[in-house]
Amino acid sequence: MRLPGTIPQTNQSGEIMSINEAGKITHPSAKLLILSDSKTSIEGLTKNRQRWEDEGFIGVANPSEYRATIATLRSRNARTSFKWIKGHSGIDGNERADELAKEGCQKEEADMMNLNVPPTLSVTGAKLNKITQALAYKAIRNHTMAKKTYQNALDRRATKTNVGRAKYMIHEMQGTEPSDRIFWKSLRHKDFSRKFRYFIWMVTHNGYKNGEYWRNIPTFEQRANCPLCGEVELMEHILTECESSNQKVIWSLAESLWTGKTTNWVEPCFGTILGCGLVKMIDEDGKHHTGDSRLFRILVSESAHLIWKLRCEKVIQGKETSENEARRRWKATIDSRLEIDCLLTEAKFARGRLDKKLVKSTWLEVLDGQDNLPEEWIRESGVLVGIRAGMG
Repeated sequence: MRLPGTIPQTNQSGEIMSINEAGKITHPSAKLLILSDSKTSIEGLTKNRQRWEDEGFIGVANPSEYRATIATLRSRNARTSFKWIKGHSGIDGNERADELAKEGCQKEEADMMNLNVPPTLSVTGAKLNKITQALAYKAIRNHTMAKKTYQNALDRRATKTNVGRAKYMIHEMQGTEPSDRIFWKSLRHKDFSRKFRYFIWMVTHNGYKNGEYWRNIPTFEQRANCPLCGEVELMEHILTECESSNQKVIWSLAESLWTGKTTNWVEPCFGTILGCGLVKMIDEDGKHHTGDSRLFRILVSESAHLIWKLRCEKVIQGKETSENEARRRWKATIDSRLEIDCLLTEAKFARGRLDKKLVKSTWLEVLDGQDNLPEEWIRESGVLVGIRAGMG
């Protein structure tokens, strides 16, 4: 089958609709055993089904597909059973299913798939005793986002351009281009501070008042240009080009700190800053270094946000920042992230706890006096990042 455009083009939706079709083409009085390599689909139709129905499928991916498939299986008179199998492991049926899926993708026209649920099998809404404030907020948000006016507001050329630049740089670095969904998810990466998540979301949408924003505002047109360079003060100019924002000093500090790492430093550009949540640091042997990738995200995100802060202090408050002050503030920012990482390895943080091995692989090679550190340096106070002589 080839999924129609009205259904999300994902492996998950394809798996659910395959189960739906299996239920339709099998005689309703015949027992049906479905072998699937998707635990998410199986659990969604079995273990999670009752809870999702009680909560009105609020916040669940592919709700229409799940509703239709559940209704199809309920309409059968015989038992339907599921069994999970490991994918891509040489199982004949699974391998043949993959071949058929590839054939379906190559079809010129999509198949017609009916997602309508008969009234007698329809379960609508959510139970009041299952609704929480968080679920109610999600429901309102989903309803608002589904409106045509909201979708039209999202169709912004500037936003699409920024997303495209980020995806292009990731493709240049890693050979694969992420989907839009993966890109937007990366803006909320757990390695980012909350302030940077807000900052990068605004930057992606061209939400800050700089550059072209001032062009059409009478008597404020001069604010569109950088007071030092005379260039249009776009965010790209501020973060990677402007001489007055101390951006060159800050990026040189980040590169200097990186000298102790196994992988090569990637010179930040506007695209890599937007897509830094997706960057994977690969060494010459093709091995991915998780700690290096994490440190790169921290350095790029914190450095970019500091450059923006220094620019705002200058433009709004009239405060000039010297190079030495910029160095001091950058080092204090990175040392603060190191201290937070060490604190988050404690057991009391439960879900937010960081693994000690991850923290060590992130920071060990860039610490000051790393050869003389105690074995349990994570629990020691006063551990700082090291800056190469002449750079700090």
